Amino acid sequence: MKGQRLRLVYNPYAGRRKLTVQLDTVIRIFQESGNEVCVHRACSTEDMEQIASQSKDVDRFVIAGGDGSIHQAVNGLIKIPENQRPALGILPVGTANDLAYALHLPKSIPEACKVIAKGNILRMDTGQVNERYFVNVASAGLLTDVSQKVDTRVKNTLGQLAYILKGIETLPSFRPFHIEFEKDGVRSKEEVVLFLAVNGHSVGGLRQLVPKASLTDGKLQIIIVPAAGWPETIRLLLNVLRRERVDASKIKEFQTSELIIHTDRPIKSDLDGEYGPESSWHITIGPKISVLC
Repeated sequence: MKGQRLRLVYNPYAGRRKLTVQLDTVIRIFQESGNEVCVHRACSTEDMEQIASQSKDVDRFVIAGGDGSIHQAVNGLIKIPENQRPALGILPVGTANDLAYALHLPKSIPEACKVIAKGNILRMDTGQVNERYFVNVASAGLLTDVSQKVDTRVKNTLGQLAYILKGIETLPSFRPFHIEFEKDGVRSKEEVVLFLAVNGHSVGGLRQLVPKASLTDGKLQIIIVPAAGWPETIRLLLNVLRRERVDASKIKEFQTSELIIHTDRPIKSDLDGEYGPESSWHITIGPKISVLC
C-alpha cells in the first residue's frame, strides 16, 4: 500500500539504545515501502502518550520501545475517535517485549519494519482498569511493581536479571492483602499475594505463562495466588512461573470480560510495567485497536 503517512516515535533509552544505531535503516525501509515518515524522539513516557493522542493526521503510528512505551502509546491513541485512529506498529526494543511475543513479531528491527510495511491488520483487545487501558497485563501484589523500581541503566545492562534481583530485594517488606470480588453471582474473599488480569501470553518475559489467554477473544485471563505462609507461597509462585501443575484448590484461574475488585487497604496496580490506579478496580475489556502484524 502506497502513500501512507507514518509517524515513528522512539524511546532513546529502551533496550540498550539499539534503535538509535539503526534509525537510518528504519527510516529507509519505511520510505522505500511508500510511507511518508516523520520521526519523534520521546522525552518522557508522558510525551509518548501526548504525541499518540495528537496523531489522527497519520495512517500508521509506530512506537519503538518496550511494553511500557506501547502502553503509553495505546492510552494516547484511544483518545482519538476510532474512525480517525491510526493503526499501531511496534518495533520491539524493550527488555521483556511481552506484547511483541504474543503478536509473533520478529526480534530483528529491520524485519519488524518489513512487517509494519506490509500493512496486515489485527483487531486486538485492550483491557481497562478504571480510566486507564492496558495491552498485556494488569497486576497487583508481589513482584508486580519491580519494573517501575529498576533503574533504566541497570535494566539495559542486565535485562531480565535486573527484575529478578529487584524482586528478591522487595520480598521482606511485602504484606499480603485481602480482596473481594464477584463472579457469576458468587462473592469471594481471599487473602492474596498476587493478582493478574492478562491479555497476552507472557508476563515479565516469562513466555507462555498464560497459554489460555487470547488477544482477540474479548476475555481477560484472571490469575489469583492466595497467601499460604511464606514457604508454601514461594513454592506456589515458582510452580506458577514454571507452568508446572498446581493444585486447583491453591490458585484461582478463570476468564472474564468484567470484574470488580475491592481491597482491605489501598493497593497500587501495575499496567504493562507502568503505574496504574490504586484499588478499588473496575476491570473490563476495553476498545479494540488495529495493530500492524
